[in-house]
Amino acid sequence: MKENGGIWVCGGETLIEDYDVELPYTIKQVKLTKNESKHYYDGFCNTQIWPLFHYFPARYKLHVKDWSYYKQVNQKFANQIMEILEPDDCIWVHDYQLILLPKLLREKGVKNKIGFFLHIPFPTLEIYRIFPKRYEILESLLNCDLIGFHTESYVKHFIDCVEYFMSDQVEINSNIIKHDKNKKTKVLAMPISIDFRHIDKVAQSAEVLAKAEELQKIFDGQIIGLGVDRLDYSKGIIEKFEGLELFLEQNPEYIKKLSFIQIAVPTRSDVPEYAKLKRKVDETVGRINGKFSKEGWSPIHYIYSNLKPQDIIAYYKCADFIIVSALRDGLNLVAKEYVASRSNNSGALILSEFTGAAEEIPHKFLINPYDTNSIATAIRRTLESDEKQKILQMAELRSYVKENDIFHWLDAFLRELC
Repeated sequence: MKENGGIWVCGGETLIEDYDVELPYTIKQVKLTKNESKHYYDGFCNTQIWPLFHYFPARYKLHVKDWSYYKQVNQKFANQIMEILEPDDCIWVHDYQLILLPKLLREKGVKNKIGFFLHIPFPTLEIYRIFPKRYEILESLLNCDLIGFHTESYVKHFIDCVEYFMSDQVEINSNIIKHDKNKKTKVLAMPISIDFRHIDKVAQSAEVLAKAEELQKIFDGQIIGLGVDRLDYSKGIIEKFEGLELFLEQNPEYIKKLSFIQIAVPTRSDVPEYAKLKRKVDETVGRINGKFSKEGWSPIHYIYSNLKPQDIIAYYKCADFIIVSALRDGLNLVAKEYVASRSNNSGALILSEFTGAAEEIPHKFLINPYDTNSIATAIRRTLESDEKQKILQMAELRSYVKENDIFHWLDAFLRELC
């Protein structure tokens, strides 16, 4: 927004002007009622789209009332955009909360270029078929000129679904979908990224270096493992702990020599499913620490809090390895943030094969997070790997993430759209 100008249209119950913050761009806010937030966001977005698109059909809950609120809020966004839209504007719609917006804008006569980017996975046909509003979602997205996904897999899944449900209405040629009297929608894989240079700069600041040094003194020469996740069932936090538990059982020589820090960021705490998950995580940490703790040492150091970015970067700096154990993730930027923070090219990335990042970035120890032995084996391999080889691999990883940063993603999308 700073580089390209324009207006950010956002939602929320709390008004932006109530926050004491100056933004370098213009915001127009769609004010949501508590009832809209409940049925649109907590309801349709997070008990229907989120679990299905992340391959958790057993957690999917159909509440018919939620769909009408989802449409209502998307209509509010369309109305707000119509008030400010100029003839030469490009419209860039983001994520699963606003999937109906492209169609609603076209119904209002909008001829402007419309792009859409999905920040979560797009599921396979067999999963997507469960979704009752499957046709309406595809129909709306095909009102876009450009649809971006993180990976080629998600592109394929989307095209497979379009072909299955709309075969008599579309013509598909590679990544171009023709429909509705020769209208065209381009579908591309464009993995999102991070501001590498900013994170790298913060990681080398005096404040972060002092914090990292302080953490290393606390752990007094131990090997430090790290996890940084929102407390969401899709992130595989419990599976990660169980993998660590098996590692310590199989490799008792690392007891009192390895400490694992898990930063769990609170999210959707008002949703019962998430409160239940927190209790289960707390119990798992207590059980494993009770099993292995000795003479003031515990294997898991659990932090349930929103930390400042520079504090998280300090943890990245001091960690010998990080485990990203998501059971399913659109991309996972934690993996890239960790890489950007490793200014001396040390460290190792243990990454779930079910993240979008696993399909994109090089040099990672891949795990199946559903398999505790896979996690335990990856930890051992990481610790026993040749240090010079790990440094070379991290240097290549850093080079890749630096070249393919958030600005590369931004420029590529806007170049294709506008």
